[in-house]
Amino acid sequence: MSVISTDTLGAVLENVLSPAAAPDLFVFDKFNKMPMAERVKLMTKEPTALIDYVRRESHVVWKAVEAFIRRENDERRDALIEGVAVLPELVSRLEDVPHRVVFIGNQGENHKENIKKFAEKNEQDWMRNVSDQYISAFAMFVKRMSAYIEQEAKEYGFEYIEMDKELFENVTEEVVKSLGLSAS
Repeated sequence: MSVISTDTLGAVLENVLSPAAAPDLFVFDKFNKMPMAERVKLMTKEPTALIDYVRRESHVVWKAVEAFIRRENDERRDALIEGVAVLPELVSRLEDVPHRVVFIGNQGENHKENIKKFAEKNEQDWMRNVSDQYISAFAMFVKRMSAYIEQEAKEYGFEYIEMDKELFENVTEEVVKSLGLSAS
């Protein structure tokens, strides 16, 4: 089984394509260059604009994801793909490729604390060195993005798992079960 993250494919594309060739791939560069206060404001006061950033970037990355899926299918290999570029609207277009999909979100009240706990455990986590205010804003954005994903998953007939009481690493068993896979 091949396993890949859409973040990885996006990073590859960023090194192959230019901002002129694929401006939506680089939409988060603008976000990341904003002063921290503006990023927090965008996440808390204008989340639909940030969701649009995610969707625009995802549509570009999806081209690589879909090519990967089709190649693995042609080679008769299963593929496990995770990441934000796997949007319900995009997966719904894979009618000619056998697939199983589950979407995960977090709209729970404990999300901020879960982010902090995960960052404390993982030295490489990018949230490890950000302010409490930023973590709060990010948690709020994730809740709104999760609500969007839940709505889209429902619209396209896909399963959505709410992990509001779980740390991300603890939801794996539920995902494996949902996909009909073996945990071993």
